[in-house]
Amino acid sequence: MQIKEWPEGDRPREKFLQKGSYGVTDAELLAIIISKGVKNKTALDLAKEILNKVGNLRKLNQKSVSEIERLEIKGLGKVKIISILAALDLGRRSLSKKNDEKIIFKNPKEIYDYYYPLISGLKYELFKVIAVDSRNVLIKDTTISKGILDASLVHPREVFKFALNENASAIFLLHNHPSGILKPSEDDLKITERLRSAGELMGIRVIDHVIITEKNYYSFSQHNLL
Repeated sequence: MQIKEWPEGDRPREKFLQKGSYGVTDAELLAIIISKGVKNKTALDLAKEILNKVGNLRKLNQKSVSEIERLEIKGLGKVKIISILAALDLGRRSLSKKNDEKIIFKNPKEIYDYYYPLISGLKYELFKVIAVDSRNVLIKDTTISKGILDASLVHPREVFKFALNENASAIFLLHNHPSGILKPSEDDLKITERLRSAGELMGIRVIDHVIITEKNYYSFSQHNLL
């Protein structure tokens, strides 16, 4: 039986309309995104099968298109997978206050709160540089390195070219540790010292280097490493 033949109160879209997002299950939300099922499978059947194989929405959001394709779920093609991952990432981005107002970073906790929704759950390391003005107001950020973080991959030339182009007074360094280990690695220490020294020469201060994990953050400045 197709979803449109179900009682109105059982249909995911109608339930969402009547009760809002909190009135529907994760599978029903996913079914709304999937929109249409296939022969002998409703959109809700597909959604439940995805969650049964993956575990939950958070784990689904961490997977790539090819990883989901390898689950070999009949009726779940590339277009539907892209739609699902795009919707999940949109939700992740919406948790950030980006572009809603002026963002001022007064301490590393505020860096963590702002960027956690954007980079938590990633399976690879992402190294970002955050340009701020003289009052620590966010101007812009950029990703310098993606993948295994190595001191040789983060060159001061790229970092400070970005900072100069944005007329930054100072910068924050930020990266994640998918392993969950908070302690800085030897490469983390080398990168930080190299960029701090370059910043002194350029007249652009490195205010802090913040490491983000799934559960916490580590601040170089709070540990007197800057």
